[in-house]
Amino acid sequence: MKKLSFILALSILSLTTCSGQRPATEIKKTTLQRELLKEYFLCICITEGFKDKQIGENDISQTVYFDILRYNPEAFQEVKDYAKKFVETIEPSPIEDLGNKKAIILSCIEKYKSKELDKFIKSMDKYLLKD
Repeated sequence: MKKLSFILALSILSLTTCSGQRPATEIKKTTLQRELLKEYFLCICITEGFKDKQIGENDISQTVYFDILRYNPEAFQEVKDYAKKFVETIEPSPIEDLGNKKAIILSCIEKYKSKELDKFIKSMDKYLLKD
């Protein structure tokens, strides 16, 4: 009887441990995907900011993110649109000595670190593909 109780207790412990790990693993995957999608935003932001320099034609980063991210194509388009709209809001420097140039990389990094972008990226979970 003691053996049966021990095996039953061990089985229950094992089942609760396994079921507790699954959501943690899923949370880790979702967190990783969100971070990668934020990086994709940063990539698009910089590429759009320097569109006249044709960075996108010489860099494959967007394609790499598209290949490794587990989102529907709609998420990529929404992030791209969001980044483009943001880049359009970057104002030229008011300092005359700086020749009306924009702080594109600085602005993109600040946006990348923002709570607003975190919230937007989290809203893209609806496009996250299930494994």
